[in-house]
Amino acid sequence: MITILQSLVLGIVQGLTEFLPVSSSGHLLLLERFFQIKDNLVLLNLILHLGTVLALICFFWKDLILIIKQKDWNLVKNLFIAFVTTSIVGLIIKNLIESIFIYSNTLVPVALGFIFTAIIMFLTIKYKGERDISNLNILESIKIGFAQAIAIAPGISRSGLTYFTTLKSGIRPKDAFKFSFLLSIPTILAAAGVELITNYKTIDLGVDWSAILIGLIISFIFGSLGLIIFKKISEKSKFWIFGVYLIILSIVLLVW
Repeated sequence: MITILQSLVLGIVQGLTEFLPVSSSGHLLLLERFFQIKDNLVLLNLILHLGTVLALICFFWKDLILIIKQKDWNLVKNLFIAFVTTSIVGLIIKNLIESIFIYSNTLVPVALGFIFTAIIMFLTIKYKGERDISNLNILESIKIGFAQAIAIAPGISRSGLTYFTTLKSGIRPKDAFKFSFLLSIPTILAAAGVELITNYKTIDLGVDWSAILIGLIISFIFGSLGLIIFKKISEKSKFWIFGVYLIILSIVLLVW
């Protein structure tokens, strides 16, 4: 049975780590094992991700309206290409990733994923692009989508890797921030949909819905906070902070 305390803690962690470049899936996996949560994990994860998607929509609603009003089809096209790439590659590697990172009895793969993300965070300092987001080409959009697909592995940050790949394409930091997170809206929704279709039989609706609702609200609040922090960090290029944190976390997991 999922308790209110567990839902509260997981909501905070999901909200912050979904958008901060530290891997939400990696942190949730650690907490789920710590709390020994085995029942209704699918339902809880779906609700927590719904909270962060709502945070994304609220944060970027002006950008979404502007895209529609200005009929920025080039941006829509690039987002679509990246999303399709993510979906195809993600479906191909999903079972392999789950067998290595989720269903194994060791946390070593997750720790290695954290180290990989840390390296990406240190490398991010090198890139300060000047290109407008509308200048992305098809190949670059495919690369960004591929990077996001790889980040389904717990320990590898989706926000960090997609932001880095967009930035490496020469896109301005503020545009890289916008593109990577606009891309995450359909990606998170699609991933939740696949999870629901695949594992709906494991969902038990006879739960403490007050605990589930708390998880939704908390993940929304802290997801919004995570977006604000990421934006400010990207403006100051201080991603090395997250790299240091992930290296320390990785060492603890490997030694423990």
